[in-house]
Amino acid sequence: MILITGASGNVGREVLKQISATGAQVRAAYQSPEKAAEAPQGVETVIVDFNRPETLGAALKGIGSVFLVGPVAPNLVELESKATEEIKQSGVRRLVKLSAMGTRAATFPRQHADSEDRIKDSGVPWTFLRPNGFMQNMVIYNARTLRDQNAFYGSQGEGQVSHVDIRDVAAVAVRVLIEDGHAGRTYTLTGPEALSNSRIARILSDSLGRQIQYVNLPPEQMRQALAGAGMPEWNANGILDLETLYRDGGASTVTGDVELVLRRQPFTYAEFARDYGPALGGL
Repeated sequence: MILITGASGNVGREVLKQISATGAQVRAAYQSPEKAAEAPQGVETVIVDFNRPETLGAALKGIGSVFLVGPVAPNLVELESKATEEIKQSGVRRLVKLSAMGTRAATFPRQHADSEDRIKDSGVPWTFLRPNGFMQNMVIYNARTLRDQNAFYGSQGEGQVSHVDIRDVAAVAVRVLIEDGHAGRTYTLTGPEALSNSRIARILSDSLGRQIQYVNLPPEQMRQALAGAGMPEWNANGILDLETLYRDGGASTVTGDVELVLRRQPFTYAEFARDYGPALGGL
């Protein structure tokens, strides 16, 4: 049986959707009964709180493979380390961690790199998935201003980023969870091209049928906007750190790992914009 943690999150939800379609036996971990009620019909659910590792220990009974998605938190490394200890004690044979592209070049990737090191030291058979920024973040963070202002905002200048579609990340995760031959492998997951936000604005304009503008903000103005939206300071600092990485070209690498695992090309940004048009304010 396969345990999917973070099943209500953007990646975990898509992994659960895709892996359920394979007929694999799956248990989905949620943070609350309310979230668990959203699970696909027929999927076994369990409540897991990373701040209470014993809840994960109970969820691991009968589990052979785990998709590990830690919470977005300043103490991610500590939380995933405690989770890994529970996983080790349970005798799980396959741990697939959702990590991040960027090694230690920015705060969030640095957290994941530190967590990877601890997982390696644990002795649990592992596979690491390191996606670049998600295309779907355009929906999550910018749908309102796209609809209301025909614009989206950032602080990365003309830095290019090889954004990846969450559907591709999930498809790779499913393969790695159900197939042998991936132990000890790290897959860096990107889209097929690196794009600036100005180029993305043109793609969105073509897809949505109206002029979309990218507005580049000075970092301090971006920080104020994030704080005004109620984002905790540590989280805002992490996002600004990523924006700096993007601005400096540190996320422009394009890899072939999606194609390597899936034996098909990853989704392009134009395909994402077409498929998510209504969520982006299209007709």
